[in-house]
Amino acid sequence: MLLTVVVTVILIGGCFLIHLWTLERLGRWVYRRKDEIRHPFPIILTTIFLAHLVEVFLYALGLSLLDWAGEGELRGAIVGGPGWFEDHFYFSIASYTTLGIGDILPHGNIRIVAGIEALNGLVLVAWSASFTYLIMERLWGRQGPGEKL
Repeated sequence: MLLTVVVTVILIGGCFLIHLWTLERLGRWVYRRKDEIRHPFPIILTTIFLAHLVEVFLYALGLSLLDWAGEGELRGAIVGGPGWFEDHFYFSIASYTTLGIGDILPHGNIRIVAGIEALNGLVLVAWSASFTYLIMERLWGRQGPGEKL
């Protein structure tokens, strides 16, 4: 159980730091270049999406480590061999997005990691949405009614 707690704390902290670093850099980039770039939102949304994928990948690595260490397993997943990590990544996406499809189920201590990942993902997706909203409001709020970017 101690390994599960340690891995979970590292995953939460790592994901928050990745997200903070990404959004901070994006915010600085947008405000430095706000007069040069006509439509920054494709770049902003792609970068945020990639940050979320990195965070999902980290959780998949953590789940794989805990599975390998005997702290639990994913039932319904491929056991060993090709496709083993892909199942952990797929399960991680379903957990992070709180989709919870249910074709792969966690058993043992990794159930805790799956639940925490859902909470962590919910917070980070909300953070991304509020960041994007604030950037849009500040950039588009400079215009008068009916004006285009």
